[in-house]
Amino acid sequence: MNNLFIDDRAIELMKKALVSENAQAIRIFTGGGGCCKRFELVPVNKALAGDVTFRKGGVTFNIEKEIADNTVSLWIKFDEQKRLLIEFE
Repeated sequence: MNNLFIDDRAIELMKKALVSENAQAIRIFTGGGGCCKRFELVPVNKALAGDVTFRKGGVTFNIEKEIADNTVSLWIKFDEQKRLLIEFE
């Protein structure tokens, strides 16, 4: 993965989550199973083995190796109705 794009409102939401959870970073990983896999974001205190780390807008992101290896770019946007939207290429 070469690019991580995050809009300002998404950054602010994640900063609040980090403070609320007393965490150091946001981990992005694939959750779910079968045909219902989805990206998940959770506050964490450290990266897992193989995670790729990015820092954007004062927030550290630990991205699961499988996502980083199979994605060129990842966009995270805030939407009033749906909260966070994640798109990838």
